[in-house]
Amino acid sequence: MPEYIRGCVQDGPFANHTIKMGPGLLVTEHCLTRGVDDTFGHYINSSAVAYTLSFPTFEQFRVVLAGSRDPPVYGIHLAGHLAVGGEMTNFFSSPAGN
Repeated sequence: MPEYIRGCVQDGPFANHTIKMGPGLLVTEHCLTRGVDDTFGHYINSSAVAYTLSFPTFEQFRVVLAGSRDPPVYGIHLAGHLAVGGEMTNFFSSPAGN
């Protein structure tokens, strides 16, 4: 199992939560997974927020906020998904629709 998927959420409000979409484009029932990765912490700290908010137009703000997978540019939004790991790293099933 990849490091970014470390298993079903064991406690809290999402313990034993079932997801009905994913992984990927599959339609399956599986537990909600997480795999918190501190590697991305410096992309989602107060300095990153200040940098993102410094752009003068909405379009510039949007591009910096979002980031991109190819090439990898870790904006706050993408880095947040990667930091949480698990289901949040899957483009298709991260909304966790039921």
